[in-house]
Amino acid sequence: LVTVDHVVKERDVLLEREFQKVSVSGEEKCGVPFTDLLDAAKSVVKALFIREKYMALSLQGFCKITARYLQELGGKPQEPEEDEEVPESPGATEAALHSPFQRRHPYETCDPQAMPPDMGFGLQMVDGVVHVYNEKEVMDKSTELDLTYLDLLEFVADMNVLMALTINGPIKSFCYRRLQYLSSKFQMHVLLNEMKELAAQKKVPHRDFYNIRKVDTHIHASSCMNQKHLLRFIKRAMKKSAGEIVHVEHGREQTLKEVFENMNLTAFDLSVDTLDMHADRNTFHRFDKFNTKYNPIGESVLREIFIKTDNKVSGKYFAHIIKEVMADLEESKYQNAELRLSIYGRCRDEWDSLAKWAVQHKVHSNNVRWLIQVPRLYDVYRTKNQLASSQEIGRA
Repeated sequence: LVTVDHVVKERDVLLEREFQKVSVSGEEKCGVPFTDLLDAAKSVVKALFIREKYMALSLQGFCKITARYLQELGGKPQEPEEDEEVPESPGATEAALHSPFQRRHPYETCDPQAMPPDMGFGLQMVDGVVHVYNEKEVMDKSTELDLTYLDLLEFVADMNVLMALTINGPIKSFCYRRLQYLSSKFQMHVLLNEMKELAAQKKVPHRDFYNIRKVDTHIHASSCMNQKHLLRFIKRAMKKSAGEIVHVEHGREQTLKEVFENMNLTAFDLSVDTLDMHADRNTFHRFDKFNTKYNPIGESVLREIFIKTDNKVSGKYFAHIIKEVMADLEESKYQNAELRLSIYGRCRDEWDSLAKWAVQHKVHSNNVRWLIQVPRLYDVYRTKNQLASSQEIGRA
């Protein structure tokens, strides 16, 4: 009886792990003519070859399944696959529930004298690509490091291929229908296996929706707080620091109180509606309207004072409100964020200024990772004669 019960339990476990699957048979599964399908498939494969090449040049990983199929299409001999060790389930009893955090600020114990010495390497821009040399004094072919440098003409040719693909009608139809097909397959999987998925989730010990680690990505630091949080912060600043000099207008210094008086506003007049910083459906694909939402009350002066790193108060208010957001994340324990700051590339001291702001105000949290983005505004700078070429952005 014990043996029979054991077999029955094992069979039940296996049945629970098996999900219902739906297979689609037949030759025509994409819904586009065969000739269009053939052209689209060739173009997509060509784009994948280009992506694989650039991922390898930038020393990044590439999907192994896709790489295997591309090897077969390219007629290359398949490389032997390495056996990878499957990591243990995070629900294992010996697994650490909480990873150790660094409690101290990383710059508190940083001694400039203990920094590694200058290695003597030289950097030089050649046709928009940074080349590395062994010596700063002599930067030519004799001292150039043997690295894989991309050819400019090859890059432009690859980019033109991809740009042509983005406006190709049959390819757009094929990709759209393919995505619709995959989305429908997933919805079918949810309908058939929703309860089994839910049961599998509940079996994981010590974890539910509220105590799993969640990460918010692509969050601009200027909008990491909600409207109510920013409103409370501005009112608190008006109450405690009304006499602080925060802005210079036509060579004349202004206090925070004077800035609001020039706008005929008081702290009592402020509300979430007057801030008007909520991005609704009218801002979708309208970057002109989207950017104005970063201006409290529609005033760029307030944006400069409260959500800029480089201003009259050295970004003090911006750092303060970000640290309040960080404190909320740390209190919730399982919430993390990837905050973005911009480097525009117009001058070379932007990096130093941003680093000084971060170190001076100790803007650090174990629940936050920083990402630097470079907005694609070269056409604007070139029109205003602020930059002569896009290479200057890379140099900055």
